[in-house]
Amino acid sequence: MTAYVGDSTADAVYLYDSGDVSFLYDDLKGFVMKSKMWVRIKILKESALDRASVGLTYYYGNNFKEQEWIEDLKGYTYNLENGQIVTTELDKKSIKREKSSEYSYTTKFNLPNVKKGAVIEYSYTLVSPMSVRPKPDTWHFQGSVPFKWSEYKITIPYFLDYKMTMGGYLSLHHNKHEPVNVDVGHSRYNGQGMSYRFVVKDSPAFVNEPYMTTEKDYLSKLNFELASITFPGEMSKNFSQTWDDVEKTLEEASWFGGELRKSAFLKDKKEEISKGSYDPLERMNRAYGFIQKYMKWDGYTGLRSGDGGKKAFDNKKGNACDINLMLTSLLRELGLEANPVLISTRAHGHVYQEIPMIESFNYIVSHVKIGEQEYLLDATQPYAKPGLLPEHALNGVGRLIPKKGAGRFIIISPLDLQSKLEMISAKIVPEDGIIKGNYAISYGGYEALRWRDKYSTEPENVFQDDLKKLVPEWQLQNIAVKNKSDDLKGTVSVSCDFEVEDENASPGVFYFNPMLAGRWASNPLKAKERIYPLDLTTGISNSYIGNFTLPEGYMLDEMPKTEILMLPDKAGKFSYQVRQVGSVIQVNSSVQVNKVRFLPDEYDYLKEFFERVVQKHSQPLVIKKQSN
Repeated sequence: MTAYVGDSTADAVYLYDSGDVSFLYDDLKGFVMKSKMWVRIKILKESALDRASVGLTYYYGNNFKEQEWIEDLKGYTYNLENGQIVTTELDKKSIKREKSSEYSYTTKFNLPNVKKGAVIEYSYTLVSPMSVRPKPDTWHFQGSVPFKWSEYKITIPYFLDYKMTMGGYLSLHHNKHEPVNVDVGHSRYNGQGMSYRFVVKDSPAFVNEPYMTTEKDYLSKLNFELASITFPGEMSKNFSQTWDDVEKTLEEASWFGGELRKSAFLKDKKEEISKGSYDPLERMNRAYGFIQKYMKWDGYTGLRSGDGGKKAFDNKKGNACDINLMLTSLLRELGLEANPVLISTRAHGHVYQEIPMIESFNYIVSHVKIGEQEYLLDATQPYAKPGLLPEHALNGVGRLIPKKGAGRFIIISPLDLQSKLEMISAKIVPEDGIIKGNYAISYGGYEALRWRDKYSTEPENVFQDDLKKLVPEWQLQNIAVKNKSDDLKGTVSVSCDFEVEDENASPGVFYFNPMLAGRWASNPLKAKERIYPLDLTTGISNSYIGNFTLPEGYMLDEMPKTEILMLPDKAGKFSYQVRQVGSVIQVNSSVQVNKVRFLPDEYDYLKEFFERVVQKHSQPLVIKKQSN
């Protein structure tokens, strides 16, 4: 093989990737888990030669009962020379064992004689006391290069109960399980068990595509959670949690529930807000505005308060937990129904609602209910209007942890769109090949939040320089910005005068693209097909209005066809229209996408939708001088 048929760009391909897990009883260490691994990789390009350098890391505790080890390590390199397969075996003396952290070692080796075209192979067994590793590691059927065959087998004795969950979007080639007799090496524990075999065949390389959260939400994998252990003659030990258990743990934790019960340091601010307003909505906005402006986020996420809310308040700085638990406490002090909501950020991954775990979450926001209206607040964002969560927090669902009673999942939906309105009012001077006039842009919703996060505290020249880089062919003057951060509910407005010259203009004929701004120059969806769903984070609203005044005697040579395109189920709409009214050419373009998540079978519709936008936005107009 000189190239992989399924992917000509691949620099390597896993011909075989196998894991086989079993459980045995050891007289000294108790129950151990043995994970036999076998890997065979074809090296197709020199860029993949580093795959011959392997490091295997494992836990190494303070005593022998808490130590993992690797055994039966073997490695081979195969090269084709003069039509013959030449095998080079890994020299045991070249295997190095290094301490990589306080409680871990790494076994390192380099497979010999590896060159482009070689096949490398290695196998080993990781032996893990269950006191150290109570569950198998997640098995991935997919990686950064294609896998021709990925197989995972596990034999589970009757006394162990694991929850197994499949993730990803590839179908299983084999999915079999059958009861078997299990010999773990001790007559007391021998008995029935279940043998499982999972195979994914011809998995493509995982490539990050547009509109994704984090790759672990999409990679095909098998996860394990230990639910219970029931040894013969002993009481069953349950490890599986319920959401009630999770909420109880949080309530009793000093770094979470304990912080919500410490609000004395907010007393003065509570009194100030209470005297100024009796309206619940106004109280909420004032409390949110105060914490939002007073506290500075240090950039850290997590569910644990740092040094405590009181110290964070005194320092005017804290992590997301400090700030939003502080906000929740203040809102409760003001008599509002306020509770923390646990969230998993987009980079942290989706939450599996059927698997109750604190570790599923890494972020906190505050939830407020006033009458029938519900609000989500994140005071780490100094430029977000009330209810507008940052994009990194828009990830499906959150778990509301109430002061009393059972918690519940709530949908985390974007409050607003990525909204831009761009307008151009200009004159065309065909003889000089010049368009000059005024350009204005209005940023709303998440576009406004992005702008404010980037430029609100920067000197004016920073945005001006960036704008000039975006349109290097324009000569810009009189750049002005309104509402940088005065009214967070309002839009950010930018205006300037501009002049652009077309060096290819000819006498009597002028070609120009009327989408001087707001143009979709390329389709973000380039793959021919897609097996993963799309997550746009928020909806999109891009509008453009252009008015171009022609000199006397000039007319639009040909009127472009009006385009109106709808996505199925009213998920989006694109409209484009050009017309001439007197001496003015009017151009209107609107791209609206209302839906945030699209399934793979909707990919072709969305790709074609964006492609039509790009095509229409690339069409030039021709104006000609009329003959007398």
